[in-house]
Amino acid sequence: MEKEKTLPQKRRVTRRQAAPDRLGQIGQPDPGMRQKMIADAAYYRFERRGLGNGGDHVEDWLRAEAEIDAMLGRRE
Repeated sequence: MEKEKTLPQKRRVTRRQAAPDRLGQIGQPDPGMRQKMIADAAYYRFERRGLGNGGDHVEDWLRAEAEIDAMLGRRE
């Protein structure tokens, strides 16, 4: 008895819903995420001015915090 050859079944392709945008659908990031965003922005400021050649790390942080809060639309 010979086995019948069958073609593989086609799978139904469905589109997965995109993951919600962290800021778009949820609103504001959690405090830890905001803190990380500020820390990253402050580090990039520090890096742009030559890794500590002059300048003030507190000023880097405060400017980064203002930039991130403006981007997030926060008023504090």
